[in-house]
Amino acid sequence: MDFLDKKKRLVLIAIAQKGTSGLTYDELLSTFLIFMTRNTLQSIIEDLYFSGYINILRDDKEVRLIASRKVRSSLVALDFQRYKLLKFLEEVKKKSEEISKLQDKNSQLEEIKKIGKEGLELISSGLLTLYKEFPEFTIPEYIEIVEVINNEVLAKLSPLITQQMTEEDLKQFLNLTSKYLGEKEAEVLSEALKRI
Repeated sequence: MDFLDKKKRLVLIAIAQKGTSGLTYDELLSTFLIFMTRNTLQSIIEDLYFSGYINILRDDKEVRLIASRKVRSSLVALDFQRYKLLKFLEEVKKKSEEISKLQDKNSQLEEIKKIGKEGLELISSGLLTLYKEFPEFTIPEYIEIVEVINNEVLAKLSPLITQQMTEEDLKQFLNLTSKYLGEKEAEVLSEALKRI
């Protein structure tokens, strides 16, 4: 599966957000000529049209670009997943205030772990949902949102919620390190892990 590049996704979103009435070619130009050349924009429109992602209607006065039903439906799914992520972040903010009031450190830790697991479940559920809805378009858009959440929230929680490696996992990890990074690197890593 090849994901659509950022330029195509931007144009497709602009067209799809106008719903069933679409966007006029002039409106599209006035929006995107600020940061894209006319040739680039024309090439993107051509690719989107021949891929079946947009329809082009022409009458006496104007040319209208309308996103296909598939694209508009996938945007519904994507925006709903965005909504769920924003709702989760609001919940995290509210819960973090409650957690900070807890006296017991173990209770705080357990609540923080719950938040992290909820976030990971929400993200994986969103990815699976969007995989069914034009993933070439929705997945990269969703990943951009998740990346921000990961950098701001989940990266700080992941050490708390990731499980310890089993002996078998550790052995496999060292084998892969040896295979891709070399024996010397694997030995250094093995020695470092023994000291921990």
